Amino acid sequence: MFFVAKNTKTDHGYTIEFLNIPQLYASGETYAETVYYSYRVLADFLKQLPQEEAAITAYTLSAIPDNTDNTFYSIVSVPSDFNPHRMNTTFTISQALPDDIRKQAAQLSHLVDFGSLPA
Repeated sequence: MFFVAKNTKTDHGYTIEFLNIPQLYASGETYAETVYYSYRVLADFLKQLPQEEAAITAYTLSAIPDNTDNTFYSIVSVPSDFNPHRMNTTFTISQALPDDIRKQAAQLSHLVDFGSLPA
C-alpha cells in the first residue's frame, strides 16, 4: 500500500499530512522526528479501518501534486501489518532533464533536516 504525504518545512520544523486522509498529520522539529510521528499516526489510523482492501484503497492517492518552495511530496509505503517501524518514505522528483532533476534534488536537500530520531 502506498500513501502520498505532503511535507512542509515551517518556521518551527516540519509538518506531514496525508492528502486523502482528512485531519491526519504529524509535526516535529526535525524531519526524521516528523517522519517517525507520521508513521505512527498512519499506522494507528489504518489499524482502526475494516480489514478490507476497499476501505484502505479509499485513502490512497493516484496523482502527486507538484512541489513548491516550502512543500514537497513523498510516498509512504506501508506493510500489510501496518507496522510503523517497517514503513518507508520515498521522495518524489518529477521526470525532467538531468539539470532540472539536480535543481529539484538540491531544493529538496535544503528543506530536509533529518536531525535525530526521538528516543
